[in-house]
Amino acid sequence: MRRGRLQPLVWPVAVLIASGFTALAAEATARSVETVTLYGLIKMTSDLLIVIGLIWLVIALIQIFRAVRQRPVRRAEPRA
Repeated sequence: MRRGRLQPLVWPVAVLIASGFTALAAEATARSVETVTLYGLIKMTSDLLIVIGLIWLVIALIQIFRAVRQRPVRRAEPRA
């Protein structure tokens, strides 16, 4: 496997991890009545990050599969 083949997946996965942390932060702010509006803002941000990350991940996977499919297959030459 080539080293750079999975590199396009790094940033989408990082965005999905960040959305998970923002979702945890949103749930942490939901514990008190004073932070209800903050909860709504953080929860919307988390949901937006999830959508962006998933779309980006799908696009990156499509690019990887196209690159793998278009690459010619090397066959070993028979030994004499």
